[in-house]
Amino acid sequence: MSNASRHVTIIGAGIAGLAAARTLADAGATVELIESSDRIGGRVASDTVGGFTLDRGFQIYLSAYPEGKRFLDLKSLDLKPFMPGALVWNGARSATIAHPMREPLAAIAGVVRGVVPPSDALRMIPFASAALRGPADAPGASRGSSLERLRGAGISDRTIDGFFRSFFGGVFFDRTLATDASRLDFLLRMFAEGFACVPARGMGEIPAAMLRAMPAGRVRVRLNTAADAIDGTRVTLASGERLDADAVIVATDAHALRRFVRDLPEIPWCSTLSAWFATPDASLLSPWLVLNGTGRGGDAIGSFNHGAAMSSIAPSYCAGAAGRGLFVANTTSLPANPDTAADTAEDMHRTLREILGAAATDGWELLATQRIPHAIPRQWTADIAARLPAQLGARALVAGDHLEDSSINGAMRSGRKAAESCLAAIG
Repeated sequence: MSNASRHVTIIGAGIAGLAAARTLADAGATVELIESSDRIGGRVASDTVGGFTLDRGFQIYLSAYPEGKRFLDLKSLDLKPFMPGALVWNGARSATIAHPMREPLAAIAGVVRGVVPPSDALRMIPFASAALRGPADAPGASRGSSLERLRGAGISDRTIDGFFRSFFGGVFFDRTLATDASRLDFLLRMFAEGFACVPARGMGEIPAAMLRAMPAGRVRVRLNTAADAIDGTRVTLASGERLDADAVIVATDAHALRRFVRDLPEIPWCSTLSAWFATPDASLLSPWLVLNGTGRGGDAIGSFNHGAAMSSIAPSYCAGAAGRGLFVANTTSLPANPDTAADTAEDMHRTLREILGAAATDGWELLATQRIPHAIPRQWTADIAARLPAQLGARALVAGDHLEDSSINGAMRSGRKAAESCLAAIG
């Protein structure tokens, strides 16, 4: 029987669910995509506040992501790249650490100003080059922690604490560097082959573009529609309505998956708090990613870990606030008390004042604080070994970045693989 006569229900319209829907629809199946919230995209979203575009937390897209080339028209997203490096503060001074082939003067400056010892600068070149020999489509097999990988390459604790904890702490929302080295190597390859960037209209444009690319008439999206239970290929909604299909894909995040499979173990998450500031003058803000390179053993001085002037990277984020700037500051240590979010934002502002100077940070207005306890699934080696199953039954599949690397690429890859397994299962 052809796929054209097959119908699939997908629970969750995040990136994984959208990738699964597109794969199924391209193969001729029809899809009912149900989403409990009022929008698609899951954790990838943007809001408009006071004329500014604010993403849901600090998010980036890597232009080299292989799955993105399957599902996105990158040209239409009008991607705006970050500078290939970062401004790192060591508690006394700041210096840029940059990709040595793309920004050689900035890379040298990091050595001259003492942020990176010359011996480490030399070791980082073969360290990064080794990552280019790894898999090009997804992380390979587990290889122990990133911290072990860095120390094994001979990189000093000074550089690990001063740069890698803050830079990859910002990527993984985890300064411990206990993240599996396979994830570190894959990201190093992605950074080498492309750029960190954001769509000109915000990260929320990524799921919007995925939806626009769906084959006409094959995908039905139902928002504000919560699923309550799964029995084989029947989905019962919270309203009591029952949806029957030839197969089901559960594309929720790992936290919500336990609603349908209650004996699954809880997946550890990495958290973040993002504070968005409107600034009086966009021209005073640095175009570099800003990192807090202080502290040892994973702890930094102050709440601030990383941040960026989004108005310098994508001026269209300030389309409704001409002349003003936009800066997002982030911590990887989520305060236990939700009522202290504004205090955390002020603490990060104080640290940024030391890094960027009074002239650049005077007159900042706090636009929003975003407390995100479930930012990305943690990716320690033990977490990867305990991954949740990708299949609940003969025709009940699971998709999500908790099955792959915790990234947009991983979510897309997981959705595609679940859809391909689904197509095989239904003939």
